[in-house]
Amino acid sequence: MEQNNQPNKNNADIKLDGGGEPIDFNPKKNLSQKTVALVLVFVILIIAGSFYYFYKVNIMLPINDNGPKENIETIKDKEAEVDKNLDTDQDKLPDYLEKILGTKINNPDTDGDGYDDFDEIKNGYSPLTSEKYSAEEWDNVKEKIKGEDEGLFGEMFGGVVSNSDFTCGTDIVADIDNNIYNTVLIGTQCWLKQNLRTGTQLATGNTTPSNNGTIEKWCPAPSGTAGTVDNIQYAANCVTDGGLYQWNEAMGYVTTEGAQGICPTGWHIPTDAQQYILENYLKDGANTCVSTRTGWDCDTAGTKLKVGGTSGFEGILAGLRSTDGSFYNRLTNAYLWYSSQYDASFAWERILSSGSSTVYRYLSNKAYGFSVRCLKD
Repeated sequence: MEQNNQPNKNNADIKLDGGGEPIDFNPKKNLSQKTVALVLVFVILIIAGSFYYFYKVNIMLPINDNGPKENIETIKDKEAEVDKNLDTDQDKLPDYLEKILGTKINNPDTDGDGYDDFDEIKNGYSPLTSEKYSAEEWDNVKEKIKGEDEGLFGEMFGGVVSNSDFTCGTDIVADIDNNIYNTVLIGTQCWLKQNLRTGTQLATGNTTPSNNGTIEKWCPAPSGTAGTVDNIQYAANCVTDGGLYQWNEAMGYVTTEGAQGICPTGWHIPTDAQQYILENYLKDGANTCVSTRTGWDCDTAGTKLKVGGTSGFEGILAGLRSTDGSFYNRLTNAYLWYSSQYDASFAWERILSSGSSTVYRYLSNKAYGFSVRCLKD
């Protein structure tokens, strides 16, 4: 075999055909130069990007008066909220309002119970849980809706349910001021589940209402509050406890038993006899319940009628406004007017007490400020 006697040559010995300098085929040397160049370009891009981001965030974006400058995501969220007609899940609650209420914008039934969020809120049920709202929670939700969209509020709560469509215990009722009330069926009677809170609040406890075409009320104040003290500061108590009304004001300045008074259309101020039907229905079987009594009776109807009782009446211990304008017994007693009068100065009332399982029947001066519950016609 013929051997190759050519000497070994390294890369430096290889020349181009046309002469000149040898070609450098050293791979390590070429790789190092390319790496440096790429790193340099990368660093330049990072620096340029940083300057661009700084310019966008600190120069081009507006400043939020409440804190640091807004980022792009925040602005996009705000732009999305501007479209108040956007309703992704078509449940009649616009997306921006669902964000406020905490419901899902892409699911019409947030809690998965088979009822749309809109219908649950309309009827006093939380769309986030399987429970009903408390009276305070529902009022807060309604205030949010009214503050954001009065048209939607009117659609949900603005009207009184017609008698033909009404189902006691399920449907709700609105008064003349669009305050909303739950209902409860007890025996054969349908009652509002909250005390009335309609009307204009009087400035102090010693300010006297009059037959001036405006429903006037006081808001329950702590026991011992003098009549001269500003009553407006207790406005929140009218939301939770309902208003306190003189008998004539509650009756709409008529004296007919069973009059509508300040109740919603289709409802009335209950009579003394109708209240007795309620008490007698709720008393324990072995106990008495005398319709003509003056005093305590009908055990344990008093317990069942108070907040947390089994009847669902939820009688709130709102106290009273006395004839001198002072307030007493809030959180201790409930005082409820009835449309049955004794004479020109006195009418029948009922008292529920935190310390009694019975119900007190008595006559009181019409000038007192008591709570009002309405009974369906």
